[in-house]
Parts: sequence; C-alpha cells; structure tokens
Amino acid sequence: MIPALKSGAIAGAIATGVVGALGTAPALAADWELNPRIEAGYLYDDNYRLDVEGNETSVTGPMLDAQMEWRALTPTSDFSLTPRVRATYFSDASELDSVDYFAGLNWLNRGERVTTRVTGQFSEIDVVSSLQADLDPGGELGEPGVGDAGRVLVDNRRQLMSLRPTFMFDVSQRREIQLSGSYTDVSFDEQVTTSQVDYNMADLALGLLTRVNERSNFIARARGTRYDIENRPEPTNGYGAELEWNRTTAAETRSYFRLGAENVELLDGDSDIAWLAGVGVNMLMGRNELFLDLSRNVNPSAAGVLVNRDQLRVRWTHAYTPRLNLVAGLRATRDEDVETDAFATFAERTYAGADLGLEWRWQEEFSLRVAYDYALLDYKDSPTEAKSTGAMVSVTYEPLQRRR
Repeated sequence: MIPALKSGAIAGAIATGVVGALGTAPALAADWELNPRIEAGYLYDDNYRLDVEGNETSVTGPMLDAQMEWRALTPTSDFSLTPRVRATYFSDASELDSVDYFAGLNWLNRGERVTTRVTGQFSEIDVVSSLQADLDPGGELGEPGVGDAGRVLVDNRRQLMSLRPTFMFDVSQRREIQLSGSYTDVSFDEQVTTSQVDYNMADLALGLLTRVNERSNFIARARGTRYDIENRPEPTNGYGAELEWNRTTAAETRSYFRLGAENVELLDGDSDIAWLAGVGVNMLMGRNELFLDLSRNVNPSAAGVLVNRDQLRVRWTHAYTPRLNLVAGLRATRDEDVETDAFATFAERTYAGADLGLEWRWQEEFSLRVAYDYALLDYKDSPTEAKSTGAMVSVTYEPLQRRR
C-alpha cells in the first residue's frame, strides 16, 4: 500500500483544506439571497425499472420536486447551499414510491493572488431514480457523473457524497499553479453482488496553467487516484498525466480539449494503461444555447469493478419566443471493464437516456413544461435489451433570480 494514496489520508487532507478555506468566508457580511424552485406534475413511464421485454412495470402518478438555494454574495466571494427533495407516488405500484434527498454546495473566493473553489454534492435516493433520464446534464464541462451498475431490479437506496476543492495560485501574470482534490463515496443500504456494491474514490492533482492570451490557456496536470471497492480484496491506485486546453470568448463561449493517460494497478500485480480524453463546449448562438461534453475516464462502478467509461452529455435550448423554449437533453454512457480477465462476469454496458420538452413561462414566476423521455439499456452479448418511454406534465414556480 502506498501511503501517499491512502483514501483516509487524502480525504483528511481535502477536508482540512476545505474547512480552512470556508472558515475565511465572510458570510455574515454577505448579501444573502433565497432562491426557491418548486415543480409539481404528473408522470407516466411504461418500464420504470428498465427491465427486459415481458417484465415491464408501468407507472403513473404525481411528483413533487422542491429546492431552496441559499446564496451569499460579497465583492470577492460567492457561496451557495441548495437542499432539495423529490417525491413520487404511484397508486398502482406503491412499492416504487420514493422520497429522494439532495444537497449541493458551491463556494468561490477570489483573493489577490489565490482563488479558492469548493463544490460538493450529497444525495440519498432510490436506486431506480439513479438511472432516470434528466434534462439537466449534471456537472460542468469536463466533470461527468460517477459510475453506476445499471442494475435497478432490486429495491435499494443509494447514498452519495462528493467533495471537490480547488486552489489556484498566481505565480506570475502568465502562470498559475493549481492544486485540486476530490473524494467520492457511494454506499447502499444493502450490498448486492455485481450490482450495488459500496465504493469510494480519492484523487489529488497538481497542475501548471499557462495563459496563452486573454482568452486561452494551457494546463499540464499530474494526478494520483485511489479506488476502493467493497468486494475487492484491496484498493488499487492509478497514476496519470494529462494536457488540457481551455478557451473563453467575449460572448462567454467556453470550450476545452483534454488528452491524457493513467497507469492503473490491477489486483494480479500487473498494470494497465487507460487513455483519458475530453472535449466540450458551452455556447450561445442567437436563440440557441448548447452544452456538449464528451469524455473518457476511469471510474469505479457499483458493479464492483473498475471501468473505462465513455460519457456523452448534451443539453440544447431553443427560444422560440422570450417565454417559450424547446429543451432537449441526452446522456449516454458506455462502460468497459479495465480488468477483463479478472472479472469475467462483468458485461460491457451501454445506456442512453433522452428528453425532449417544451417550457412555457406564462407569468414571470410560473412556467408549464411538457416532456417526453426515452431510455435504452443494453448489455454486450445479451440477447435482450431494455427500453422505456415516458412523459410528464408539470408546473414550476421559480422567481427570476438576480444572477439571470
């Protein structure tokens, strides 16, 4: 075991840095905002569990999704904490009723030469909810979601906690040192072999940013990662390096390109080189807004293995009028086992979920949404695949926020 990559040591170092950083936040002197968002509606899904043909479970029923963002602003900092709860009720399938809980943290502080950012998330949800399609792509450019097994046929609940601090030090007008870490912990109420297995991942990265010009920069980064999966006899480490190019235009178009490699230690004492990559853009084009992110990373999976995960996230909004928007979203993943010889039971998985909807804001604070969704789950060498279609009609209360 390599002491520098012990999960507890990394998590402790991250927590110490975060506590120290947050301790300097001038919250009492901040300009506080309360930004509520409440969505209530009725949904339908013809295969809610994403089971194979012949075993579908159809559901209909009301849903409620409510959150409250607590946001504090100062001239040098921006802090927000957002608790959220989502509930569904199905009179014809009460065993699938669920109440899911979430919380999001975002803190940014700009000093004279040091900039600090801390993001975090927490969720406690039914496992079926973890695989549902969503118009929200989740995460920023280059920050895809965590892995899952895709198996939701067993009643269970999943807890997720993630924390990501980043410290940026200006060493000159052209160069900046970046120190970042992350810790993600996923656990289940009950362990289900090859389907719902606890795991955690800790990561430390050191990068040097060089500003090419006012709009573009180039980052060289080295990182070390520790993967700890419950059903494996011991944790494994990964060491890697990557190069990244970023650009932000005057019109606030952001884009990036990333390429790297990671040497992953295997349980049999050997190692494997995994290629890392990412490309994405977030841009405004007249009446259109596009978020597009394609990435390849190494992730632990709730299936109890390390996987190479390819992930595509897309969100497109077209404004027909100032009050009427067409919104489309897509999330697609492909998981392939890093250790194909050691875990012959793992099946390569492809998942895709898509949403298409219309949003009409008939008043300043109220909007109506009608959406259709489709999901596909397919395992390699399996004779069958699972599909589902659904629809939802909802009303949202969301006062226009000052940030908009």
